[in-house]
Amino acid sequence: MNQTTIDQLLRVLPKNKTIESAVAGLFFYCADRPSKAVSYIQEPSICIVLQGEREIYLGADCQRFDNSNLMFCPVNIPLSMHIKHASIENPVIVLSMKLDLAMIRDILAQIPANQSIASGHLGIKWQLDDTIMAAFERLIDLLDYPNDIKFLASLIQQEIYYRLLSAEQGSKLRQLVVDGSHTHRIAQATDWIKAHLNQPIMVEHLASRCGMSVSGFHQHFKEITQLSPLQYQKNLRLMEARRLIKRHGAQISQIAMQVGYESPSQFSREYKRLFGVNPSSDL
Repeated sequence: MNQTTIDQLLRVLPKNKTIESAVAGLFFYCADRPSKAVSYIQEPSICIVLQGEREIYLGADCQRFDNSNLMFCPVNIPLSMHIKHASIENPVIVLSMKLDLAMIRDILAQIPANQSIASGHLGIKWQLDDTIMAAFERLIDLLDYPNDIKFLASLIQQEIYYRLLSAEQGSKLRQLVVDGSHTHRIAQATDWIKAHLNQPIMVEHLASRCGMSVSGFHQHFKEITQLSPLQYQKNLRLMEARRLIKRHGAQISQIAMQVGYESPSQFSREYKRLFGVNPSSDL
């Protein structure tokens, strides 16, 4: 990312909060101070650290991201972000772009059948090459020309998806929109879990819905989310509970039941284990 673009963003971005830009689905976060680990649900998206670095925790796994790589989230993933080093002089800037599945399908349909798409190893951490970064720079530059956004933003985003599909791990993006692929099936399962958060998980039922064996479902679910189905649901429940506590301030026992906990004491224990504080502290 060239310094001119960084300076452009620093002039307009508020500090220590996430904002959506004039380009729909394009978000920025700028931190000018270190922060403790913050837990949230990352929607299906591409995320890039434009300046500085951050640590991402998925379950017990920790990965460090800087401007040499990007984070690919094919499904809703509960994770934690930790920024160790940030200052007013050297803030951390993070970009995220929601995945437009319809646009990705259109791009995939236009790639010639004889043009192979790379099939790199699994993982959320991709190498960020210059062609992808250059396209994102042009997308950011559009923010200075609001009258051009409606026409040009989608054209640049199409190029970004084309570059991503052609990248080393492009098969993961392709699998997300191809019916019947493992990634597409697991995405359907995570959508079901999110929509039925207060219901107990029957792994056999979920595997059957996805047309997979129980062992195969477990394997692919953990490869994509870094969590087992039960861990995934628990983290999703606790993050939704924290959002409700901070936003609505309702009784903790009511919120615990709303997200599927029968025991308030178990809810409080697991809440503190994940966030480091009791629910009452957040309330």
